[in-house]
Formats: sequence, structure tokens, C-alpha cells
Amino acid sequence: MRSTNLFFLLPALVFLTLGAQAQPNLDSLDAYITRSVKAFDQPGLSVGIVKDGALIWSKGYGKLDLAKADQVTPNSLFYCASISKAFTACAIGLLVDDGKINFDDPVRKYLPWFKTPDAYVTEHMTVRDLLCHRSGWITFDGDLLWYGTDFTPREILDRHSKEPFTYEFRNEFGYNNLMLICAAQVIEAASGKTWDQFITTRIFQPLGMERSRVETADLSSMSDVALPHVRKGQDPNAPQKSMPYQALTGADGACGVISSVNDLAKWDAMWMNEGLVAGKPFLSKETWTTITTPQLSNEVGPEANKNGRHYNGTAMGWFTNDQYGSKIITHSGGMPGFILNHAVVPEKDLAVICLGNGESSSVFAVTQKVLDLYLGDGTADPTTRMIKRGEANKMEEAKRVADRIAARAKGTKPTAVAAALSGTYTDKVYGEAKIQEVNAEPVLSFTHAAELFTGKLEHWQYDTWKWNHNDPFLESGYVTFSFDTDHKVTGFKIDLNSPDFHFWKLDFLKNK
Repeated sequence: MRSTNLFFLLPALVFLTLGAQAQPNLDSLDAYITRSVKAFDQPGLSVGIVKDGALIWSKGYGKLDLAKADQVTPNSLFYCASISKAFTACAIGLLVDDGKINFDDPVRKYLPWFKTPDAYVTEHMTVRDLLCHRSGWITFDGDLLWYGTDFTPREILDRHSKEPFTYEFRNEFGYNNLMLICAAQVIEAASGKTWDQFITTRIFQPLGMERSRVETADLSSMSDVALPHVRKGQDPNAPQKSMPYQALTGADGACGVISSVNDLAKWDAMWMNEGLVAGKPFLSKETWTTITTPQLSNEVGPEANKNGRHYNGTAMGWFTNDQYGSKIITHSGGMPGFILNHAVVPEKDLAVICLGNGESSSVFAVTQKVLDLYLGDGTADPTTRMIKRGEANKMEEAKRVADRIAARAKGTKPTAVAAALSGTYTDKVYGEAKIQEVNAEPVLSFTHAAELFTGKLEHWQYDTWKWNHNDPFLESGYVTFSFDTDHKVTGFKIDLNSPDFHFWKLDFLKNK
């Protein structure tokens, strides 16, 4: 999620130091993870190691909910966020093997209503393009359309089609959740099954992933469920508290999978075995190879070369890189209160799974430690390195917040009273927002995400107001109003610091 952790649905490309140790001694791993959980102040963590097709080591650390006594186990369910993207890619692959889809089919073959701001891209966007983040939109473009909203996937994609591209089509990396949402719609059009139904019947059930789910509503009747933990407004000094799951049904395809170490071990075993399950193809070798092959190359510098890495690539629903001759496929996940990671090394028949219900980098430290134990010399200490980097990030964030407070012009008054601010406003992509007077105070609410984005406007300085919205994850925003020559309110812009959501793109104009 935010840049100090890992990021709404943006995976970390794990930088590993790999060597040639065949069989590590895991006696010290438990103690290392225990220390790491404490050092990161991680609420709960579930870890598994899969080798030669079997889960050979697993353990839970910490709590499902800090307010209760129940402990995390390898069977604990976690919201897997962007790890779900590999499931979407696999579903497309299964349909390719069924002869119902071709990776290079135009999207409009299945979704005639699909469109983008560019006519050429609209006609030439392929199923392959949807899965490898090369659409032309920048990273996280459009994510506010699904975060906490009541929009359907079709509405999300239709609205976002008005958002201009920043990059050339297929030329640069821009992590895009909406294209995976689109891929889920392609799956439904080609198979006659919703994404939920397809993932359940064609992946979970055949692989024996018995506790895995795609509906958060199912969790109310299940036990051993990890709750997400956040610090109010991403304040590192605020206590961590659990919060309810967010349904986010409009984001199916980009996220949605809920699973455990025990179940994901079966999933990763298929990937490490190049698509085989019990000696039979689950995915064809050709399709497995296509999905895990880089479709877009990412830069690798000389320092990485010295450490044995020669490529980083964006595959389909996966990221991949090499280390000392071994190919690694990986994807992380992040949602408010969850950060998760897993990495598969097919040539070594190895996978590592780390699921966390907090917002620290612990899952990446543990992943790197396990991989170093198997493939390096076992001496790496990623926890110490990441904690140090995290402290530096905290200092930078504290300075940013302090600088804003110091820059505030105290004693100023707004030029428009609360009654003048009231009305309905519209952003051409996002849609409607309203400001109403409640007890003589202005309250701003996003119509389609009212549960998260409703809150009082508190005067900050001049015609800028601090927006104390309800979302427990994001920090407060700052709303600045604009006026016409008669000093009537014409609209507002929002400054809300977040690498995950582009509030800065919103331009609300007052309805006449």
C-alpha cells in the first residue's frame, strides 16, 4: 500500500541473494521469524515452505485479532489481495487450454462495450495486454473507482475509459488493477461463469483448496480468520486496531481470493511443477510457459548484475526475475490491514508463502530469509536491513506531516461560509460528491463511497478545509475551493497524500 510498506495491489520485486545450498537447516528459522514479528510489530503472520510439491514446514505467529487471544495458524484465512491476479491469469490460461480464448484475441471480441480514451488502443487491446500492466495508464490509475464504491465492474471500466493515457500503449509499466477487473469480465463472457464461480469450480475445487473463498460474506460462518489491522490515518505512532473486511466486489479479478498457507501450498505446488498436478496437466506446459514469461521488461542496473540478477520482467499475473541462473516468479498483495507475499522457484521445486494481517514489510523479510537459506549461504539478515529502511521512511513521513503543520497560515478565515459550499459536485470520471450543512458545519461525502469517504470539513487556512473522512486507513485530506469572478463557488480539488489513490486527479465542479 503506501510507499513505506507495499502497496495497493503493487507487488514488490523481491531482491534476493542466491547461491547453491541444497538443504538448509531450518532449526533457526522459527527463532528468526519470531524475532522478526516482534521487530516489525506485526500483529500476525503465517508462513509456509513448499518443497518438491509438499508443504514441508509451516507455522503461525501472533494473533488473528490483537483484541482477542486466538493465534494465527497455517490454516488461518487471509485476504490475499493482489496475489489474486495470478488466479485470474490462470483462469484465462485454463480457457486458452479449453480453446475458448486466445491470449492475443482483442478484448472487444468478448466485451464489445470495452473502450479506452484512444480508438487504436480500444481496438487493439488484447487479453494478453490486460494481464501484464502495459495499457498506457499510470500505476494505480482509476483505483478510487473500486475502493469502497458501489460501482459494478462494467461501471468502473466505463467511467475509467474517460481517463487519458500517460504512456504509450505497450511501451511502459503502469500497474493497473482495472485491467485485471476487465480480464474477469472476459472470463465471464467466454465461460458463462462469473469470476467467483470460475475460480471456485476450476481452481479451488480441483486443487483441493477447501477453505479458500472469494466472498468475504462467507467468512462470518468460518473460524480461524485473520482480521486486517491498521493504524489510524497511517500514523506510525497510532495503535494497531483490527477492522472489518471490505467486500470490494467490484474489484474481482484484481483481488478477491481469501486463502491460507495450507491451501496456497497446493496452488504453488502446481506452479513449481510447471502446471502439473499428480502427474497430469492442470495447465498445459505451453500455457504455463506463456503466463510465466516476461511480457514487459523492467530495468536492471549494474548493481543488481553484480548480485546475480540480469532481468526483471512483468509476466501475466506474476512478476519474474532471475538470480544466479534460477527463475523466480512472485507476487505480493496489499490491502488496508493486509500485506502478503509468495515466491516460487520452479527449477528448485521451491516456494515460500508469507501472509500477514498488518502493514509491515515482515512478509518480504521472511520470504528473503527463507530463500537465502535454500539458495544462498544462509547468512542474510533482511529484517535488520528493512527495519533500518523503515525507520528512515518514518522520519521522512514525520517531516512531511510536520512541514504541512508548520506551513499553515493560522488566523485566516474562509471567504465562503458553510452554506455557500453546500451543493452537488461532479468529477467527469469519478462521479458525484455532495457537501451538506450538518449542525452548521460542512460535511463532504462521495456519493458512491459514502461509508468510507464521508466526513466534516474543518477550516485549515484561507479557502482550504481539512477533510476528516471515515476511512480508518487513509490520512485526512485537504479540500481547496475555487471561485468565479462573482466569488461563487465553482468547484474543489483534494490533496490527500497517498501513493495508492490518485485524489490529485479529481476535479469536482459544482453543478449548476
